[in-house]
Amino acid sequence: MKRFCFALVVFVLPVIVAGCGPDLSHLPKTVVAEGIVTLDGAPVETATVVFIAEQGTYSARGITDAEGKFALQAFDEKPGAVPGSYRVQVNKTILSESGGGEDENSMGSVSVTYGLPKRYAAVSTSGLKVTIPDMDSTDIKLELKGN
Repeated sequence: MKRFCFALVVFVLPVIVAGCGPDLSHLPKTVVAEGIVTLDGAPVETATVVFIAEQGTYSARGITDAEGKFALQAFDEKPGAVPGSYRVQVNKTILSESGGGEDENSMGSVSVTYGLPKRYAAVSTSGLKVTIPDMDSTDIKLELKGN
């Protein structure tokens, strides 16, 4: 009886669990879409990269790491981006806080600045276009230039 229970747990349970995942059949095909963002040749950290489809309804986004690398994701349920042509925007917001002084009732202030040239913050002005092929792509390069 112990062997039967062991076999049941080892062989049948994984099949049942594998069948319990979310149904992703309603979502379009995605492919791995990864790359790097640089500004004047230097990697850009903590930038938000947004790919807006030129045709269709799907967009994808990612955030760069310390080396400027990003991985796009179009859906919460699965990684990757839908193959197609995209216009791209790259944003990096820097928040700077200044204290309110020694008085606990005085308010400090927060200033917001762009960490990149402002033109890259909108698809209408960035000039960045990328086509994601119908296969995995790990070499997308977004080479930004300073003023």
